[in-house]
Amino acid sequence: MQHFLYRIKMTLREKTGIFWAMVFPVFLGMLFYFMFGNIGNMEQFSNVKAGVIKDEDDIHKDMFLTLLKEAETEEGMKMFDVREYETEEEAAKALEEEEIEGYILMGDRMHLTVTESNTRTTLLKTFLDQYEQNAALITETAINDPAKTPGVVESLFAGDSVSIKEIPLKGEDKDPYTQYFYALISMTCLIASMIGMGNGIGIQADLSSLGARRNVAPTKKMVQVLTDFFASLFLYCIMVSIVLAIVIFVYKQDFGSNAGMILLGAWAGSFTGLAGGMLIGVVPNGGRAAKEGLCVAFFMVSSFLSGLQWVNITYYIEKYCPVINRINPATLVVNAFKSLAVFGDTKQYMVNLATLLGIGILFLFISIMKLRRTKYASI
Repeated sequence: MQHFLYRIKMTLREKTGIFWAMVFPVFLGMLFYFMFGNIGNMEQFSNVKAGVIKDEDDIHKDMFLTLLKEAETEEGMKMFDVREYETEEEAAKALEEEEIEGYILMGDRMHLTVTESNTRTTLLKTFLDQYEQNAALITETAINDPAKTPGVVESLFAGDSVSIKEIPLKGEDKDPYTQYFYALISMTCLIASMIGMGNGIGIQADLSSLGARRNVAPTKKMVQVLTDFFASLFLYCIMVSIVLAIVIFVYKQDFGSNAGMILLGAWAGSFTGLAGGMLIGVVPNGGRAAKEGLCVAFFMVSSFLSGLQWVNITYYIEKYCPVINRINPATLVVNAFKSLAVFGDTKQYMVNLATLLGIGILFLFISIMKLRRTKYASI
């Protein structure tokens, strides 16, 4: 317990790590707040540009296109700006050039393709799901009890147009700019690598005088390493919780109503960031300055790939190299927050969290194995 408290005090003295962990994210979050804070309130609804690929053999084509074109908001505005294409290649090109926000491939089973998940593309997806459910109901009624078919059709599509009054998401966050703050918190988690790197250096006799003294101490190296790690993790979880609280209560960003799972995601990211820093402190050769540079590269590159600077980068990664989105720690944190706050999908949240923790455990295991095999000719 004494060594645990001592390590916390030592961590608090590392001013560089504290700056990166708290001051830098809070300052960057302030910039995001002034850039994006009021954009959502200023934006007015405009119809969703939807592409449809023609299929002359589809018997539902005319009905679907009519309903899509006539769908209205409660205020009487057209919900969709429908654009028809002959081939999927034409629609894909239009999507890539941002002429449309998604396109629908018609057929026995309709398929929607979008570049990103947001409120507008969710509106299109919900309309498509609603249409398919209604079409299936009409078909089933026509087969089982044809006499009731007209009544079912009339009840489903009453009036000359279809009006969708509410398109609910399971989660609570509806602001597309919140993803920048998700990426900000994920970066804060990975900044723990600076502290983890310090722990790794502090246990090696050839890199610090403290490491030399600790290597001749009677306490087993494994105990020292794990005590350092979990003491730093305890302190860093407090720091990342403070940053998260500032983002939620000061910058007014909605991370969803399940505070416990949001905190768990941030703490899991901190675990992996700390383990990654320890790996950098132990495995590669070089002095402290070189290892600090590697830590900065680690959390900045990982954060960039998660959408910190450009939110749509995850779409292009998913399109051309999806494996990066499955193993990049910052992306896993962002996707965990998004799956919980936007879609209310706890299953996908747990998958992201389990992958994140698995990567952290792997980093920690490699670091411990490297330290256990390290021998010194003299200390």
